[in-house]
Amino acid sequence: MSPSPTPRMPRAQRRSQLLELATRVFTEKGFQGTSMDDIASAAGVTKPVLYQHFSSKETLYVEVIDIIAERMLGEVREIGSFEGDTPQRVRHGLERFYQLVSLENALRLFTGHESVSEAVQKRVDAVLDKMAIELSGVLAASRQMSSDQARIIGRGLIADTQTTARLLHEAGGDAEREEVLEVMTTFMVHGLTGFAPRRRPRVAGTVLGADGTARPGSDG
Repeated sequence: MSPSPTPRMPRAQRRSQLLELATRVFTEKGFQGTSMDDIASAAGVTKPVLYQHFSSKETLYVEVIDIIAERMLGEVREIGSFEGDTPQRVRHGLERFYQLVSLENALRLFTGHESVSEAVQKRVDAVLDKMAIELSGVLAASRQMSSDQARIIGRGLIADTQTTARLLHEAGGDAEREEVLEVMTTFMVHGLTGFAPRRRPRVAGTVLGADGTARPGSDG
């Protein structure tokens, strides 16, 4: 049975509504489990109406990825203003990444375990690269490293964050998740302390040095 027609609305408003509903459906069912019929039904429109705004499920999903990505990039930008020391900052970043991709049902996608098209995978990779670049800005603001070093380390830390999210998802309970966070935080922090803190770190909280001393930061 065809869905009942909904009142006409401006094109931009309709498109925004369809994107919001598509994000919800993709969240519930994932990329492979969602069809354009599912999205049209949820929106109360016919499939031809949906295709007037999005040429394929793939192009629609890419836009949904961009919506999720903005939330994730916002979290990375806020790491530099997180009040705490280096281990607390790293742990906070690990937990927030996991929480975001879990809530958005994007864990498999952002940890490389979702079967998607080449175009979708390229967009996911671009999002992860942007996250690494944002993270490199936080690193360069707090430690004595070149911009190239910060970008390399940023990409490495994003890969470690993906691994952590997958391990947290597979953990058998709270105790195992706590161990995952402790081990990965320690691993990542000790790698970072190989680069001396700046004399005046430009992040909030404190920046830990290899000898255990901490320099107070400033986000001003």
